[in-house]
Amino acid sequence: MALLFRALSCALLLTLSLLMPAQAAHHGEEKAGDPLAAAAEFPLLLRRTTLIVRDIEASLSLYRDALGMEVIYDQEINRPHSTEDREQRLRLIFLKASHEYVGVIGLLEYEYGDPEHPSHSKPVRREGFTPGNAILLFNTEALKTKWPVIESAPGVEVIGKPALREYPGYGNAGTIRVMVSTLYDADGYILEVNQILND
Repeated sequence: MALLFRALSCALLLTLSLLMPAQAAHHGEEKAGDPLAAAAEFPLLLRRTTLIVRDIEASLSLYRDALGMEVIYDQEINRPHSTEDREQRLRLIFLKASHEYVGVIGLLEYEYGDPEHPSHSKPVRREGFTPGNAILLFNTEALKTKWPVIESAPGVEVIGKPALREYPGYGNAGTIRVMVSTLYDADGYILEVNQILND
């Protein structure tokens, strides 16, 4: 009897394990086309960080081409200028890393299509790790492959090439070993592009 019960239990667990991924995939399909509805399921999300940039094409060379982010939204927006009697042209792009509505980067270029506008020649501030500056941290499993493309992207200034660092584990359990690289993008935003080592 015990053997029969064990066999039935195993069969039930196997059936559930086969059904659950299918149900999860179905739920994912329902939500994939509607990021706003999916995000509404959570009481608080840090959904997107939007970077105001001077040259959106140069920014795409880093975030899309070198880092491998995927463009999920790309629109030109024309609106009345807030202080001048003219129309203002903007371009807004959203890029995802691995998720449609969490950890998204926005790129926003004001005065899009007008390279002579003073906003495009504003001096780039590279102030390092000081108050008032943020760090965008990316994890990748292919830092060695991506790094040559990253450091050669337009306007990139390397702060530190990939190097091994060790951090205390969560709850001081063990050590986390990470290959860490740091850089400025073309607009002076600081990036860390890291690879966590499993060995």
